[in-house]
This record gives sequence, C-alpha cells and structure tokens, in this order.
Amino acid sequence: MRCPLCGQRKGRRPCPARGALICSHCCGTKRRREVACPEDCLYLKGAHAPAWEGRTTERERDARRIAPHVARFEEPQLKLFFFLLLGLRRIASRYPEADDRLVADAIDTLLRTVETRAKGVLYEHPTEDARAQVLAREIAESFETRDANGQAVKISDAELLPVLRALAASLHTTLAEQAAPREFLEMTARLTPETPEPDEDVAPRIVLT
Repeated sequence: MRCPLCGQRKGRRPCPARGALICSHCCGTKRRREVACPEDCLYLKGAHAPAWEGRTTERERDARRIAPHVARFEEPQLKLFFFLLLGLRRIASRYPEADDRLVADAIDTLLRTVETRAKGVLYEHPTEDARAQVLAREIAESFETRDANGQAVKISDAELLPVLRALAASLHTTLAEQAAPREFLEMTARLTPETPEPDEDVAPRIVLT
C-alpha cells in the first residue's frame, strides 16, 4: 500500500491521525505540520522526538536493560547487537499488533534453533504461538547482511549466538518490569537510528491476528 501523503513510498507506519499506513519520510517531515498528530503517538517519542533533552531517566532505564548483557562484548559484537535491534525496530513497525511477549516467544524459539544448529542438528523449533513463528522467520532473515559488492553474507552461528542470547536476556529483563506491552519494541526506536527501508515492492506480509 502506497503512503497516502506522498503517493510514492510504501506506507509502513500506522498513523492514528490519518487512519492509514504512511511512510517514514512523510512521518518525519510532515508531523504536526500537515498531519494533526495526537500526543500519544509513539513516533513523537524516543528517537523520533526532536532531541533527548530532559529524558535522562529514560536513557538510564534503557541502559539498565541492555548494559549488563553486552558489557563484555567487543565492538563487532556490539555492532551486531544494535544491528539486530534495528531489525526488530523495523519488524515492530510492520506489525503494530505484536507485543514484547510475542517477540520474546519468537526470539527464544529462534535461539533454541540456532543452538541446535550449532551442534550440527538442523531442526527448526516451533513456537508456542503460530504468530510468533512468522516473527521468528522475519528476524532470522534480518541476520543476513550484504558485503561491499552487494552479495548476501549470512552471519555465522558462532558470531550470532552470544548476541542473540544478550538480546533475549535484555528482552526478558524488560518483561520482568511489567511495563507497557510494547516497551522493549519502543525502546528499539530510542536506541537505533531512523533509516529508510527499501521502497521496492515486496511480497505481502502475513497479518498477525
């Protein structure tokens, strides 16, 4: 579905003011100018807001959720960790009905699959919720990067396992706080840069219901 504001890019962000999916570019440039954004819109918060000024408590809380689990990481592992956070952020924008518990189910199941594969056994563990299986496959696809020549490069299980474990631990730390249903997913927006996704058409996503 094309963004109703520009008619060019794909609409990916749920806009409560327009009742439709709009693209990230229009969301960033037309909010509160051409769009009457409600105050509770999640894209007015965190990294989407004009600045971090006055958000010290929020930054410290996010750090407590993440820092203990990545404290021993070297720079390449930290980069991979935030690369996975960015992947989760993009998935969250496509599936606004998904919450932290559903994502935790997907991450935990994916972690078991990678651990099993690292032992030489190819087996895709099932999730408790069929909707989480959809997310698990999308998250797994986000592990694939591209080199300078544009060739697909898959992250090795040895590189992925410690980072995936840290991601699962951070997610469960957030869940233990019994905060908002999408608190961790919203935190990914505060911790990762806002980058546009490719505009090319892709196959329709499965709807989580």
